[in-house]
Amino acid sequence: MKKYLALAAIQTALLSACGGGGDSATPATGGGDPTPAASLTLNGTAATGAAIAGGKIDVKCASGSGTTTTIADGTYTISISGATLPCVMHVTASNVDLYSLAEGGSGSSVRANITPLSQLVAAQVAGGDPANLFANFDASAQTLLTASNVAKAIAGVTAALSGAIDLTGVDPLKDTLVAASAGTTGNTLDQKLDALKAALDAAGITLADVTSALVASPDSPAPLKTLLQPVAASCAGLRSGSYRALNPNESDPAWANHVFTFDATTLTAKFFDGTTATLADEGGCVYSTDAGVNKLYVSKSGAIVSVNPATATTNLISIVLPEQSLPVAELAGTWNVLGFERASAGAALKPSSAMFTLDASGKFTAGSDCAGLADCTAWSGLPGNLVANDAGGFQFTDIEGAVYKVYAFKNADGQPVLYVMDSNNLGFSVATRQQVLTLPKAQAVNKFWDLSIGATGYAGAVTDTTTTIVSVDSAASSYTRSRAADGRVDGFTINKPRDGLRYRAAGTSATTSGGSVNYSEIIAMPLSNTGLNVYVSVAANQSFFGVSVNHD
Repeated sequence: MKKYLALAAIQTALLSACGGGGDSATPATGGGDPTPAASLTLNGTAATGAAIAGGKIDVKCASGSGTTTTIADGTYTISISGATLPCVMHVTASNVDLYSLAEGGSGSSVRANITPLSQLVAAQVAGGDPANLFANFDASAQTLLTASNVAKAIAGVTAALSGAIDLTGVDPLKDTLVAASAGTTGNTLDQKLDALKAALDAAGITLADVTSALVASPDSPAPLKTLLQPVAASCAGLRSGSYRALNPNESDPAWANHVFTFDATTLTAKFFDGTTATLADEGGCVYSTDAGVNKLYVSKSGAIVSVNPATATTNLISIVLPEQSLPVAELAGTWNVLGFERASAGAALKPSSAMFTLDASGKFTAGSDCAGLADCTAWSGLPGNLVANDAGGFQFTDIEGAVYKVYAFKNADGQPVLYVMDSNNLGFSVATRQQVLTLPKAQAVNKFWDLSIGATGYAGAVTDTTTTIVSVDSAASSYTRSRAADGRVDGFTINKPRDGLRYRAAGTSATTSGGSVNYSEIIAMPLSNTGLNVYVSVAANQSFFGVSVNHD
């Protein structure tokens, strides 16, 4: 039996070789082996400035995948049979987790360096965390990796990092990268990585912080430029750079919205008239000048509230912002406004509330005045377009011909805030894009400096306040909080009277001393993720505008 089976097998093999009677899907090739599938070769260098030696590299392509390991100088080469572009790469090693990409196209050999710069390019292309791009590299994700998208991402990264490193003419993905390793000095591209690391260290931030800021503002480098400025040793929000100080009560126009430069390493400010001031560190992101007389309260975003004594019992207040240049298109959307304005020169300041909508060209497409919880009333006419001001910021002209100056500050989370100086020193307003607020968590603790500006434009003392969330009612979209100083309990309803606002009705609370305390009806507006909040009185017999600065 075995003999006959062996003979049958030989006959079958002979018939197949001759093409006789077979139905194989592989055509005859004249007796040779089938043509091998083409392979795609990826190569490059993995480095953070120093070479990443022994790093594991995982590769995913439109078709095909593979794994390799970098050698001592950080270089790698991998050939994947049947693979096609585009591809994404992921390198891991001790304290290293970086991504890169190779765009779609043709070719059998492609360079793709894997560095902190490639990580930023990949994030810009993906519009999010490159880890998600790698994990979900499906057909939809692959369409993002075009030559034009990659070129745009490299240009965006170059612009955003321009204050820290110069990447003009550099392709961080494809340029030759020689990483520093034992006995080898890094080349020019490697030195760019060293410069980036030094900038991150000086700014007190991580590559993840830079990635998040870049993704949040892909078309505007301003927030990342602010974040990359050197930071003061004692306060994570106080950075070097240009600042704009806004003081609506200042009668001298030269000082009402002036720009000055600040050095965070020496804590020295230099003003436009050549004068200087050195800040004294009072701890906890509080600084002072003039022997402790003038105080500055620094928020986590870098926005500052400056308090300068006007009399023995009153203070002048300025809002100090990192100076930024934003395109008007970044301000498109619907905005909530809280203001404190005079009807005429010398009149008392009164709180105001409004909302408006801008399109991407800076055109006002809608606007309404709002009073308390009442319905808003549409403006009788819309102002002229919001346009760039040569002196910084923006401006618009209302239907009566009054010119308003507008200054924008965009935090690293991508949400801008507008500060508006009324014409002829008649007041100011603050605006933030309308968005739904979420309830705080029970037992959450909030610490903040708080002050209130009265009808004359002067503020009282700054109080350092701590509150704890006592209860949260999801159905009613409300919460209550307790004040540590005296046990006072008050409560807010969120997204009332409009999304993005918080409402507190007037009330009375018992205190821990056995007495009671009254609190006023207010509408409050958190300013995105800047660490600042503003609020206005609602009752007709009260007139104040409050500002609070969160701190640790």
